[in-house]
Amino acid sequence: MSSLDGGLDPQDYGLWLEPLQPKPLRGNRLVLLCPNQLHLNTVQQRFAPLLQQHLAELHPDLELVLESPRPAARRASQPPPPAAPAPRQMELPRMGALQMPRLNQRYVFDNFVAGGGNEFAFAAAKALAGGGGLFSNGLFLVSGTGLGKSHLTQAVGHQILGYMPQTRVAYLTAEDFTNQMIAAIRGKRADQFKQRFRTGCDLLLLEEVQFLAGKDKTQDELVYTLDALADAGKRVVFTGRMAPAQLQGLAPALVSRLADSVTVGIEPPDFATRVRILKRQAAQEGMAVPPEVLEFLSQEIPDDVRRLRSALVGLMARASLTGRPLDLGLAAEVLGQLASRLRRVSPAQIRDLVATVYGMESKLLTGKSRKKAVVRPRNLAMCLCRRHTDASFAAIGQVFNRNHATVMYGVDQIERKLEIEPKLAAELAFLEQRLGVSGG
Repeated sequence: MSSLDGGLDPQDYGLWLEPLQPKPLRGNRLVLLCPNQLHLNTVQQRFAPLLQQHLAELHPDLELVLESPRPAARRASQPPPPAAPAPRQMELPRMGALQMPRLNQRYVFDNFVAGGGNEFAFAAAKALAGGGGLFSNGLFLVSGTGLGKSHLTQAVGHQILGYMPQTRVAYLTAEDFTNQMIAAIRGKRADQFKQRFRTGCDLLLLEEVQFLAGKDKTQDELVYTLDALADAGKRVVFTGRMAPAQLQGLAPALVSRLADSVTVGIEPPDFATRVRILKRQAAQEGMAVPPEVLEFLSQEIPDDVRRLRSALVGLMARASLTGRPLDLGLAAEVLGQLASRLRRVSPAQIRDLVATVYGMESKLLTGKSRKKAVVRPRNLAMCLCRRHTDASFAAIGQVFNRNHATVMYGVDQIERKLEIEPKLAAELAFLEQRLGVSGG
């Protein structure tokens, strides 16, 4: 366990992973014993993909199982139960936890501001989550970046899990699907991969399908998977930057399956909707923002909700850190700086800038240190790379000397904590300002 990469938060490592105790090997099964059922559930939900990836790199022939202790033995005077249950354990799917999807808790229907540009997509997603109707074959959400397709996709998962908690949800990107398939083939576990998605999945949420362009074998596997899900009456949601027929590099068979879903576009929200989005965000942050400032931001950033939200966060952080009034003058200054410095950055530039801001050498971010003072900047840097470059998790990992799973874990840690740590959000906004990039 101590050989895990330094991308882990030291507190997480000490609290959740260090207590795991290996049991004697049973054939090709490596069993890790958790102290109790709560510990087991948390490790399964948060660390399963990282543990499995790490084991696959060291011992690809081993199967990983998490287990909690058996219940205390009953006294002799008590009658035995009708059938003795097996030890409570969760066998880890070999390339990540399918049963416990990593859905962002903020991405629910109640937090989505519907209006001009996205009303039909919002209604379609709710209809599919509610049972189907016209959308029983699936839904394909089309938009550029930052317009809410990920929010709606995950909201479908949240709503279905809300009234059917036993639903087996698979939420992943097309890049994740490809990487998991490659790992399964290399580990001679292709049959398990197929079973996971064809028979072990009730709801498939697959994002950014344009990533599959030119990947013929992955496309073939997805076609078979979609056929199996359709035959079983399962639901699917896809997202992409263009409608299926417009995606280049996809085989006709896959385009045909994708086109079976109802395609719904998401357009940039109109002015009134943008203002309502900012009003809700300001209320959630507990800050009073003058209406004229909200209207100014909405006017200046018309086509990217993610950038719009980030601009407001950056503005509120600037006002809070400098003590200046949150007025039109400050808003114009912040937006002017962002616009004048907007540029494309590379993962290496982000790594070096973050190292400079935190007063350390870049080699510390690429080293194995698990000190909090290093892990936090490292994870922030990897999150910025994911938000503001086209680099894959694997490509980011090369820059930071980390594997694919560790990068995913580090980025996920930042995204989770942004929801509850205003200081972290302010740090991220400051780094984006220093980089000269719009908020992600």
